[in-house]
Amino acid sequence: MKKMILSNVLLIWILVIPAISAWGEQQPIQIQKASEKPLDSDKEIKAPTAAEIEKIINDLSERISKLKNADGLRMAEEIGVSRNEIQERRKGLMAVQSAYERLLTATNKKVGLEKDEALQIEKLGDPGGASMAQRPPYSFSFYDNLLGELTAVQQGKETLNLAVKLSKRSLENATVRMEKIQADWRRQKDLFESQLSISNARKSQWDLGTLKIEKDLVEVIFLIEKANLDNLEKEKRIVEYQEKLYRSQVDWVRRHLIYEETDFNDRLKTYEAQKTELKQQTQAMSMELKKVEEDWLKAQKNLAVVTRSADTQIGEVVLRQLGAWRKTYQTIIEETEDMLRLIDEQEKTWRFRNDLVRRPVKQEELQRWKNESQNQLNDINRLIKVHQDYQTALQSQLLSIESQLDKEGSSPRIQENLHRQLEAFRRLSRHRYNYISMLLSTDRMYRQFMDEIYLKLQRMPWNQRLKNLKIEGEKIWNYEIWVIDNRAVTVRKLVIALFILIIGIFAAKIVIRILSRRLIRYARMRETTASFIQKVFTYFAYLLVLLFALRMVNIPLAAFAFLGGAIAIGLGFGAQNLINNFISGFIIMGERPISIGDLIEVEGILGQVEEIGARCTRVRTGENIHILVPNSSFLEKNITNWTLSDKQIRTRVTVGVIYGSPIQQVEALLLKSLVDNVKVHKKPEPFVIFNDFGDNALIFELYFWISITKIIERRLIESSVRFRIDELFRDAGIVIAFPQRDVHLDTHKPLELRLLNQPE
Repeated sequence: MKKMILSNVLLIWILVIPAISAWGEQQPIQIQKASEKPLDSDKEIKAPTAAEIEKIINDLSERISKLKNADGLRMAEEIGVSRNEIQERRKGLMAVQSAYERLLTATNKKVGLEKDEALQIEKLGDPGGASMAQRPPYSFSFYDNLLGELTAVQQGKETLNLAVKLSKRSLENATVRMEKIQADWRRQKDLFESQLSISNARKSQWDLGTLKIEKDLVEVIFLIEKANLDNLEKEKRIVEYQEKLYRSQVDWVRRHLIYEETDFNDRLKTYEAQKTELKQQTQAMSMELKKVEEDWLKAQKNLAVVTRSADTQIGEVVLRQLGAWRKTYQTIIEETEDMLRLIDEQEKTWRFRNDLVRRPVKQEELQRWKNESQNQLNDINRLIKVHQDYQTALQSQLLSIESQLDKEGSSPRIQENLHRQLEAFRRLSRHRYNYISMLLSTDRMYRQFMDEIYLKLQRMPWNQRLKNLKIEGEKIWNYEIWVIDNRAVTVRKLVIALFILIIGIFAAKIVIRILSRRLIRYARMRETTASFIQKVFTYFAYLLVLLFALRMVNIPLAAFAFLGGAIAIGLGFGAQNLINNFISGFIIMGERPISIGDLIEVEGILGQVEEIGARCTRVRTGENIHILVPNSSFLEKNITNWTLSDKQIRTRVTVGVIYGSPIQQVEALLLKSLVDNVKVHKKPEPFVIFNDFGDNALIFELYFWISITKIIERRLIESSVRFRIDELFRDAGIVIAFPQRDVHLDTHKPLELRLLNQPE
């Protein structure tokens, strides 16, 4: 019995489930095979053709119709879904159908773009003049129209570049959404196939079909984004071809430009007509402004005497409305007057452009036109930015007033004044739009004019280009750095002054060095005195060279007044030690507590003075090491100068002999050790002092005088005396003492001594 039931269930499964699956998985487009391979990349989704899309749209229409009529109700009863779910299924299919209609539009557009691209490639193959209907020569009006078309194409190219970037971003987002919905679809389908039972087969299949519709919609949106990106890239290539074509045409026309008197005069007449019209508008606006200002003053007076709150509200609205018209008329008058100026600039530029063709223009004149045009371009760009911001703020005011008009409950009079205020700002917005348009047209004319100037300069011969470089160099050479007392300090003056200063300082050093050597040689001055005089004359010469350099280039000393202030501040805060050492250097050279060649001892270091500088003194030690001692140290600290007044110093040698030595003989031998030493002075006479009874020796000190000029010389003389003393003492048998110790044992009985046998 169980085997029979199992066989029947298996038979139902084989016959019924495939039929249900076939009914529930009716697809609007066969994007995938029945095996439902995973879609991991957009390469596996191929865009259908236009005919296939039309067939899919028709199939979707039939399915939508079935869900709308009685078949849909019967289907709902059979499957066990509600009418709302039937309606949701119908809306989902309609969304898919709408997406396919968009895809069909993009596909048809692609066909047209491909034809346009082929046509542009064909046109681009022709030379610049072959693709033009009009034959040369060409007037400036024709040239300007062609430049306008080129500018429009370039602006369109920039817009398409931005659109392509945005489309790529949208395609990336659509790809992410498609991969996610495809993963959800595969997961739900696997779950359905693994858990399917006869009782809920139709309902589960219905839910799976709903998810399939969502997947189809996301995939079609992906195809739409991809088609849109392809179309935008084609449009971009078409515009690039157009830009190349227009550029070749512009170059062709530019080479065949001529001056036409009729064209020139027609443009001048157009400018005159525009100026006449703007002047009439200015006069009319002035009259309107005068009338509005009178009404505005009256409204202010009326508002001041109003007592009721309702009347106060109306009075404030009236005052704002009149203030809006007052501001509108004032702004229109100001902008109209500036538009007259812009027309004058356009007219002047128009004359200059015709002069480039009509007559030979000097290079200096071209440079002047270029500089003036660049300055005007900078001003116009600034005005464009400012008035665009004004226009944005004005749009915010318009939105605010429109929102107030949408509110209900306002009195008719308030509504009327709000409408008038809105009209005032709209009129201002229209006029400002015209003003910005004129700024942009003037900007474009200046850019065209500068391009023509650059082209004219490039075509000039080499001698003219070199002349142009010379002119530019002269401008830089004569550029004013600053002006004081109506005297300009230019680059030329500054460079010449620096040159004179460098050469003068170098020459002053050589001359002063030669003079100082002669002073030492012929005037027999001390080296320290000559160094002092040399430094004083050096600083004085530097000052004279600086003043002479400034005088030669006619730079006033007032030009460096700001440097004096800066130096004063620096001296007050950061140069205290520097000035202290600087002044100390002059005091040292004046008082001469130390001199060049003196042997001094600084903080236990013995050295010889080599140079006394403005900030520090250079001392060389016996180890041939230079020490830089700040000048202030010689005035603030105790410095030992061994050779301040002369080179003679008294030194001593200390020696100790053992107790019991003949002290008179020791004295005689010590004095004898100095007799043969030629570096020891005989006057003053040397002498010996019996200094002390030491712990281990009798202490004697030998004093004598010597002359030193070098750092190590004193020690060398003392060393030679010690050698002689040691020799004389050895010959006389006198022993030089050394440390000794006597040990005394204090005991009450004799010491006991024992001999102990140690085992081997």
